[in-house]
Amino acid sequence: MVLDWIIMNKEPLKVIYGLLIVFICSIIVLKSDRLFKLSDYQGIRYFRNAFFFYGVAFTIRFILGTKILRDMFYSEILVSILFEFFIITAGLLLFYSLIWKGVEKKKKYNSLFNLNTGIIYIVSLFLSWGDFLLKTNLLMFFSQILLFLGMVFLSYQNYLKRRKINSFVKYHFLSFFLGLIAWILNFLVSFFLNWNKSLQILIYSLNIIFFLLFLYGTNKISGD
Repeated sequence: MVLDWIIMNKEPLKVIYGLLIVFICSIIVLKSDRLFKLSDYQGIRYFRNAFFFYGVAFTIRFILGTKILRDMFYSEILVSILFEFFIITAGLLLFYSLIWKGVEKKKKYNSLFNLNTGIIYIVSLFLSWGDFLLKTNLLMFFSQILLFLGMVFLSYQNYLKRRKINSFVKYHFLSFFLGLIAWILNFLVSFFLNWNKSLQILIYSLNIIFFLLFLYGTNKISGD
């Protein structure tokens, strides 16, 4: 019964889901921006930017990309390309927030527009445009699964090193692990399980928990 009701009301529920994710991302962006200004820790800037791009991606896909607005103003193809670009960019920036120390030799004064982020944007554009030409989402799925595998490994290493002094890394690891599971399920549902409705709901739930864990961790480290 519940599943049938969800399926019948999927369009308005998608908007609510999108608004919830965008709201969570907005809070994370504001709180992490404040943390950066207090600490001047460069990795927080890329972390903040990642959730800014996540917010843009979910706005495009689940709010502006709803069927009514899409049919009135733009095509599903445009929504798909833009969503992929911003979601891939967000994943790359989140990964970069973990490795920036090993990449940047000098302080970057603009975290949105510099040589390294320029490369990230080019890679995102290449992958999203490649999926458009191939009429698939494989490049997006594979890139995100690989990125989250890397983030799970790196965050687990950080957890083992710092668990006695900073519990925030524990929530980092849990978040990345949930993100990895969600992307793997997304891939399976898209290509092998014919968009199974129950699993789609599970994926949406995992995504919400993913963002809530990051929000909780950000609140914890900021002392809110």
